[in-house]
Amino acid sequence: MKTRFLWPLVALLFVVMCFGNVFARDELMIFCGAAYKKPMDEIIQRYMKKNNIDVRVIYGGVGTLLSQITMSKRGDILMVPSSYIMEKAQSKGLVVPDSRKDFAYVVPVINVRKGNLKGIRSLADLAKPSVRVAIANPEIVFVGMLAAEIVEKSLTREDIKLFKKNIVTTPEDFNKLASALLLDKVDAIIGFHYLSSWYPDAIETIKLRPEEIQRIGAGQIAILSHSKMIEQAKDFQRFLLSAEGQGVFAKYHYFGTPEEAARWVGDRKVVGGERPASTDWFGKE
Repeated sequence: MKTRFLWPLVALLFVVMCFGNVFARDELMIFCGAAYKKPMDEIIQRYMKKNNIDVRVIYGGVGTLLSQITMSKRGDILMVPSSYIMEKAQSKGLVVPDSRKDFAYVVPVINVRKGNLKGIRSLADLAKPSVRVAIANPEIVFVGMLAAEIVEKSLTREDIKLFKKNIVTTPEDFNKLASALLLDKVDAIIGFHYLSSWYPDAIETIKLRPEEIQRIGAGQIAILSHSKMIEQAKDFQRFLLSAEGQGVFAKYHYFGTPEEAARWVGDRKVVGGERPASTDWFGKE
């Protein structure tokens, strides 16, 4: 009697074991610079609705992402905010060389809380007493590298010392940098131009002078060389580069071309390029 009731359970278990994988959805894994989180979250949701595939994304600072990929040998796509970072990944054999594509351009700026209570209008204002400042860690985060370069090349030696004294935190990715401002832990950050479109009710943008901007960022997407889902990765890349995907970046005020970024800056700037951050930048002269 008991055996008769067990057979349906045994049969069900057999079906699950044999055919469970048929119904399981594949998963595409993306390692992405945190500076693209808002548009990427939307693009991924749109893509998954159109395709029978799950997408998992890991956001972080570019240095951290490269370390994770190198150690884990996992993932299918890498997205970073500068061509030199992608070149570094390519030199390590992490990406398929001919899969590299540009997709968005970003400009460094000063971001402040809505209302700008400290009356910050310029880079020099960030060196004034009682101004709480954050920049991303320049050793592992691209926007932090840009910030260090801007400060070193635009402020006097004395103002650089004062600027450093005002730094209260150096987050390890762009999202944490933005959060420091949103949570009122700082009065200003050196961030990207589009952040006020992420949080229009909370953040304002203060443009840097054209001569203070040394370079702008160029987003690049590439397929990881150890990917086991090459065709699916190519398909996602095509979607991101399509009019629909690029329209999402435009919605969040990313620039579609270097020329568009140059018009906003008021001058043409170097796109990408290596600017290694000094390991002794903080607290040293």
